[in-house]
Amino acid sequence: MFHPFRYVIFLFLIFLLLGCTRSNRPDGLPKLYPCVITVTQNGDPVADVSVQLISKQESIWPVTGITNTSGNAKLVTYGQFPGAPLGDYTVVFSKTTTVSLKQGNEFQSGITEVYSLINVEHTQPETSKLEMSIEKGTNQKTFELGAPVRILTDTIKPGT
Repeated sequence: MFHPFRYVIFLFLIFLLLGCTRSNRPDGLPKLYPCVITVTQNGDPVADVSVQLISKQESIWPVTGITNTSGNAKLVTYGQFPGAPLGDYTVVFSKTTTVSLKQGNEFQSGITEVYSLINVEHTQPETSKLEMSIEKGTNQKTFELGAPVRILTDTIKPGT
């Protein structure tokens, strides 16, 4: 099953893994303002959550981050420039885990289940009601995502 949010996060991670250290700002990149988002579930910080701001205005500048052990994500634009452009955004989150299925003591022919550890309503821009405005200055916001969940979202079978 294709998930656009996972694709954006995949591209973001590729930028990081390839060590993209270009110091020149791309043409047209707007002024960016520092932004830290904190993610909690039942009041506890959650690590390794992918955060993405989806602009409500037309924008070509992806804004993303990943939470640390304190639940804080320092957002970057275009995979490397600290901060986010001014504007109004829908906020989406993603954290998944995978489980290889076993039958008895043996793994079943590479069948893997994918589980969302975030309530699925917060994982897609079409269903997320979470919003944030980036303003001049430093921006900080905490998002409480409710009780921890484990929701089966996909089953991956060899050859599919």
